[in-house]
Amino acid sequence: MWDRSDVDFIHSSDVPWLAVPDGEFGAASGGRKRLLSRDPGDGAETSVVRLVDRHRGVLAAEADVFVLSGAGTLDGNPVEVNDYVHLPAGSEVDLVAGVRGLVLYCGFWGPPVFGAGAGGERAKVTRTELLKWKPAEWSGDVKLDPGAMAKPLREDDRAFIYLAGMMPGWRSEAEESHPVYEESFKIHGDVLMGARGVMREGAYFFRSPDVFHGPLYSRGGTMSFIRSDKATTTEYRDPPAGGAWDELARRAYGD
Repeated sequence: MWDRSDVDFIHSSDVPWLAVPDGEFGAASGGRKRLLSRDPGDGAETSVVRLVDRHRGVLAAEADVFVLSGAGTLDGNPVEVNDYVHLPAGSEVDLVAGVRGLVLYCGFWGPPVFGAGAGGERAKVTRTELLKWKPAEWSGDVKLDPGAMAKPLREDDRAFIYLAGMMPGWRSEAEESHPVYEESFKIHGDVLMGARGVMREGAYFFRSPDVFHGPLYSRGGTMSFIRSDKATTTEYRDPPAGGAWDELARRAYGD
């Protein structure tokens, strides 16, 4: 699952749509996907999947799904934009896309295939818009500027999954690293990721532990869907000469 090359970062709109192979989740009725990263050892992958019509089967591997656009039903119950869906391995899936189709951000914990037999597990849908934001806790003893918020979605011995939000104009002036794997997809907005530039809607990264990044700054506000192997803490350091947030932002947003 976590043994992947770092991707820091790409815009999913630059990744080509691929036909979903037969037997995979999303293959029915000509589904398409944008493959963002993959673990070559166990076949776990993260992709944006575009669906139409009906998709039925027993999912072989666990998956974390976030609805990016469209609407439909899952096991007869409605799913809509900003819903988070946890699918345990062995989930029996009956997913029907609405007339506008469905676009899903999918993080699979193994090959994204439909297995044989009957499923004994069921999906859990979290309507994230009904959850309240709470102050972010990833900074440890370092006090963050007001405006960095989080919505925890799942925490167990395998993963810590949450939405991270930042108010317009929020910034963190230091470089930072985390002792966890971190995978992030930009749902909307913008955030300066240090000298790497500005992440915008649809941007993605996969990062190994202890990789320094930042400073961070969001001009218009932002929200991201993030998966880590456990709840994170943060180490901070001063940026190098020429790496202050305002200098980087002036160049990055000017472009």
